[in-house]
Amino acid sequence: MGWQEKLTQEEMDVVKKNCVTKKINLVLSGIFLFGGLLLVPGVSGATRTNAVSLPPPQITDSVSVMKALSERKSSRNFAVSPISDEQLSKILWAANGINRPGSEGHTTPAAMGVQSVHVYAVTDKGIFLYEPQSHSIRLQNKGDYRMTTTKGQSFVGKAPLTLVYVADSVAWENARRIPTGDQQMIFDSVAAGAMAQNVGLVAAAEGLGTCVRASIDHEAFARAAHLLNSERVIIAQTIGVLP
Repeated sequence: MGWQEKLTQEEMDVVKKNCVTKKINLVLSGIFLFGGLLLVPGVSGATRTNAVSLPPPQITDSVSVMKALSERKSSRNFAVSPISDEQLSKILWAANGINRPGSEGHTTPAAMGVQSVHVYAVTDKGIFLYEPQSHSIRLQNKGDYRMTTTKGQSFVGKAPLTLVYVADSVAWENARRIPTGDQQMIFDSVAAGAMAQNVGLVAAAEGLGTCVRASIDHEAFARAAHLLNSERVIIAQTIGVLP
């Protein structure tokens, strides 16, 4: 059974609760850190048990980094075919997974160790937030919202997966030195770029196509994903099976 079929009715109900919970968190907390835990979008103590676990990422790969680099390219033509659970697991782990569990170290760099960029996975089933600590995804909104991640690029609605990289300024409130707004934007953009490059290499190794895109309907996606005012869409990356 695939991860998309594991969603229960209870999880569908959680989607509606998430939006209300986030608004309450915003009012009561003033968008700050509580008990050392970042108020990540869509996550609260009441809904943590509703995440869908992904298969462990298979890190023993016969394709070399140099081979993957030689095959990495942008693709805008995809077959109407799904990607496997194992491929989704590799893609999300490459984007922002934890590769040093003892130190919470991630696969991609983050300025001052601040994990300010979150990864959203958008499929024909819904919008999901990737949670690195548990290597799982949490449903944010049920339905096909793939076209909210573009401003008319039709191939996006055909591809099985689009990742949206979203920065949250709240994360910087816990930094040892709070950067200026311009610095935060630079740091967030560098982090998102590193994530997208990791995904591009994994996709090449898996024989998949990818396309990093700046053409995004920011307002439509923000509404669909229930983003907070502190969250900002940086860039999107569409992934699919090559024809």
